[in-house]
Amino acid sequence: MSDDGDTNRYIRIRGDQAELGMFVHAVHCSWIHNPFWRRSFLLISPQDRALIHESVPQITIDLAKGRGLKAMAMADSRDRNDPAPPAEPPAAVAPEPVVAIRPRRRKPPTELERAAATAERAIAAVTRLFAEARLGRAIRTADLLPMVEEIAHATSHNGAALIAVTRLKDKDQYTYIHSVAVGTLMMGLARHLGMDDDDVRVAGLAGMLHDIGKMQVPAEIVDKPGRLTGEELAQIRLHPGLGHRMLLDLEDLDPRILDVCLHHHEKMDGTGYPDGLKGKEISRFARLAAVCDVYDAVTSIRSYKRAWSPHEALAQMLEWEGHFDPAMLRAFIACLGIQPFGALVRLHSNRLGIVVREGESPTTPIVRSFFDVPDQQTLPVEDVATSGDPIIRAERGEYWFGEGWPTLQAEIMAQVAVPEAPRHHLTRARM
Repeated sequence: MSDDGDTNRYIRIRGDQAELGMFVHAVHCSWIHNPFWRRSFLLISPQDRALIHESVPQITIDLAKGRGLKAMAMADSRDRNDPAPPAEPPAAVAPEPVVAIRPRRRKPPTELERAAATAERAIAAVTRLFAEARLGRAIRTADLLPMVEEIAHATSHNGAALIAVTRLKDKDQYTYIHSVAVGTLMMGLARHLGMDDDDVRVAGLAGMLHDIGKMQVPAEIVDKPGRLTGEELAQIRLHPGLGHRMLLDLEDLDPRILDVCLHHHEKMDGTGYPDGLKGKEISRFARLAAVCDVYDAVTSIRSYKRAWSPHEALAQMLEWEGHFDPAMLRAFIACLGIQPFGALVRLHSNRLGIVVREGESPTTPIVRSFFDVPDQQTLPVEDVATSGDPIIRAERGEYWFGEGWPTLQAEIMAQVAVPEAPRHHLTRARM
């Protein structure tokens, strides 16, 4: 609907008139200066209001979803129709009582909502910085440091918040959202590996800057809605070197950030680019970045492919022999708390089962149970919702079933199992 199509609902106002409680239906400025990746949103953050006041000439607000400019409109109308000051009321007329209106109490945001809001601010910051890089202007990585700190804090005690930040997907804002997601994942994995706070922050900034070289690749190639030709792919593969040269001009930048930018596409078997590094020639930070970069890329919506589920992505990544550092990939899976399809897991009910499909959330998949641990015997297969019978940990199939595990795994995954009925399994004590 256009801004003028319904004057009773949509009103265009100046950016400096924006107030908390308004619903922003549209932001009227060039995409380069747009501080938001969302098309519409409820204005509840003082920081977002300040951004609009500073950089947005006009916005359109939706009166059906938020507050308007009623008081200001009444004042303007009074000034136009009655410019003279009002006469004093007769002494006999008592002034009308002032009725205090108690503002509606809003529920405090949840941890997941706060984490998502932090990610949105980070995406806006990355968008602005990358826009400067695209125009060939000097960039200020210091602008990203507060965002790195915020995300690190928002995800430090809540694994679900880490996943929430990286589940923000929009194919039209892919490069910017991907950069924030990779930075977030790298911080989570660095923390899981026991790195100190300084290293975690370096990992976050490295992730946010790893693809900045794409700003020097023609936009029609970066944003092409389809598979790239050989020539176009060759141009895309220049972005690590282009980004590295851009970052070299910055003073006091941690060398590990430069290394991640240049080498996040290297592979353990030496078939990566740009330098064909192999095994331990690839730094720890670059190996960490490679896992996080690919995971977010394959779980993202692109115009030429569907997004893989987290379980599907991890299962595929495990099969790509020679691509990733195996220990780093295993640590990443443990960090996310998301098990790949085909993984053997132990449930709270002390049954073993195989992850077979998605559940209510990435951390609660459907598991096909088939083995009772206390009794050491097989069971009729049942598909279990792990939202009710949580996964305790991953298990090694070879430890439990020896060399016959791959065959047994394939047989169980090929079976058709019925959903589990409520039963006594869920009350068993954990071993």
